Amino acid sequence: MSSRLPSIAVRNVGRNRRRSLITGVTIVFGVAMVLVVRGFTGGAAKMMVDDVVQGRVGAIQVHKTGYVDNADSVPTRLNLPYDEALRAKMLAVPHVKGVTGRLTFNGLVSNGSQQTMFIGRGMDQAHELEACPKARTLVAKGEPLEAQDGAVAMLGFELGESFKVGPGSMVTLQSTSPGGRSNALDLKVKGLTTSTFPFENKRVVTLPLATAQALVGLDGRVTEYVVAIDDLEHLDETADTLRATLGPEFEVHTWRELQPFVRDIIARQVFVLGAIAFVLFVIVLTGIINTMLMSVFERVREIGTLLAVGVRRRQVMVMFLIEAAVIGALGGAAGVALGRAVVGYFGWRGIPFKLSGVSGSNVMYPFNTLQFTAAAFVVAVLGAVFAALWPAWRASRLNPVEALRS
Repeated sequence: MSSRLPSIAVRNVGRNRRRSLITGVTIVFGVAMVLVVRGFTGGAAKMMVDDVVQGRVGAIQVHKTGYVDNADSVPTRLNLPYDEALRAKMLAVPHVKGVTGRLTFNGLVSNGSQQTMFIGRGMDQAHELEACPKARTLVAKGEPLEAQDGAVAMLGFELGESFKVGPGSMVTLQSTSPGGRSNALDLKVKGLTTSTFPFENKRVVTLPLATAQALVGLDGRVTEYVVAIDDLEHLDETADTLRATLGPEFEVHTWRELQPFVRDIIARQVFVLGAIAFVLFVIVLTGIINTMLMSVFERVREIGTLLAVGVRRRQVMVMFLIEAAVIGALGGAAGVALGRAVVGYFGWRGIPFKLSGVSGSNVMYPFNTLQFTAAAFVVAVLGAVFAALWPAWRASRLNPVEALRS
């Protein structure tokens, strides 16, 4: 009899089609929704990480020790030499695939009639795309900086609009050297940049590294090195290796440490996903328990007959659990197919996220990993079996005589 239990259980699933369909649809809905929510949450998180890592901050940044804690005062005081030997030393570290230098400073920007404070970023366009390959996509108007550019600048689009300047206009930048010497340069606006961070749109001015060095009197110096790596899975490992390679004179920070706001948003998304998945899981379990109990109540005479002909209580319980596992497997497979289809469609098409007042936009591509998909299917099957434990135990505890009289 034990060897026939699986086939009997499968026949019971097909025989009670309406009840099995109710349970299966509940599982399909739960699994599909979990995959869709996970896919969209993962896509949004990846979009934000790519925006930060590949377009702005880079995966890792290297500064002079103490820079991050004192960057808000005079960022140019703790500067570093910008030479090929130091770049080569970083590039030799495993998983590092690109290194560039930047000079961050502050000052005043004026259009002749208005002026305001700004944060300046001098970038080495010869190597910038090695560290941040998506930097060129962040231009709202005009053209991006090129390696041969000189007396030009890119303004955040909100700063440019408030100053009523655009590509071709002139602005004056004023700043001071680490020693206190003031300097000013007249620069042509080459374009306006866009960012998902409002502060950057209102305050940041980007200019060629050599121009920035001349403005603040730091020829051949930078305030930070930006490091790209081949895979973010090796982020912490690479940062640790860089620390050991460069020594105590340098401090190494990952993008998570430099952008805690983005890191916290992603952590909250993961928490919300977990809460939604838990609620859906409870709904699915409740539906399975109800339908399996209905099955027990409707099949009392059948269960009594099985017990009367010598089927053991343990075998009756196993039969009900196998039925639940079959329904869970079928519902889980259908849910996986539906969820993957929805996520796959939007992952192929992409979902644009347009920034207010900006001509460009970010595009989110939802996705699911095979590991998460497999986990969702396994949880669906195990959840169905778990939810059926009590109804199966109730069925196995029926009195054969009373069951036959029902």
